This record gives sequence, structure tokens and C-alpha cells, in this order.
Amino acid sequence: MVLKIVKCLMSKKISRSKTRIYAMEVIYQWLHTQQDIREVLGRYEQKPLVDKTYLNEVVLGAVTKKQEITEKISPYLSNRSIDEVSQLELSVLLFSSYEMMFQYDVPYRVVINEALNIVKQYGAQDSHRFINSVLDQLAKDVRGMECGDK
Repeated sequence: MVLKIVKCLMSKKISRSKTRIYAMEVIYQWLHTQQDIREVLGRYEQKPLVDKTYLNEVVLGAVTKKQEITEKISPYLSNRSIDEVSQLELSVLLFSSYEMMFQYDVPYRVVINEALNIVKQYGAQDSHRFINSVLDQLAKDVRGMECGDK
């Protein structure tokens, strides 16, 4: 009984959904200001509901692998260049593509759903359609067996 109460309290303290919002914010700030990513990350370590380990892993992974990720998603950008993608959309694409490409413990549907929830809340009116299209194509490419395509 005590263990269930502790797990319940801990689940309220740490939220991967909230951590993904913070990941978007950190990457957005990094893209916008070009500040050292660790400096920007440091401001988020004391935020409520943050999974610090996951935040660091996703943000540093996305930033470190930015070139690899942008090369992988570029064919799916609907005749846009990566420079034409808004910084907010790019920040969502970077962390969610990192999850899709390197975090196989997170189901692809969760990656897409979480990204869409964030972009619907923070992005432009139809950004979610663009993000959904890119991530859906990426999922088929890198997680074909999970998607049932390979």
C-alpha cells in the first residue's frame, strides 16, 4: 500500500509530457540565441515535473545529432528547406525525431502524439499537420516494423 502511494506521488512529480515541453523550449532557445546548450539546460533542471535525466538525454542527443536528424527529415519537409521551417517547428522536430530515431523504448505513436500536442498548444494554426506528416514518414522509414510497413 505504501509503495503504491509513493509511486503515485512520484508520478505526479515527474512527467515525460512536461519534460518534452521543456525540451522544445530549451532547443528553441538554443536555436534562437545560439547560447551554449548546457547553459540553457541548466535553467530547466529545477523546473517542476521535469525528468532531468530524460531532458538532458533528449536535448543533448537532438543537438548533437542535429545534422543527422535534419538530413533524415529533409525529404519529408513538403518542398521546404530546413531553413524555411520555423524555429518552433524545428525544435519539436529535432527532439521528436531524436526520440523516433534513437529512443526505441518510446513507441512511435507516443512520439507523434506528444509532438502534436505540443505543436497544437504552442505552434501556428496548421503546424500540427506539417509535424504529423514529417513524423509519420520518418516513423515508416526508421520504425517500419513497429509501424507494420516492413
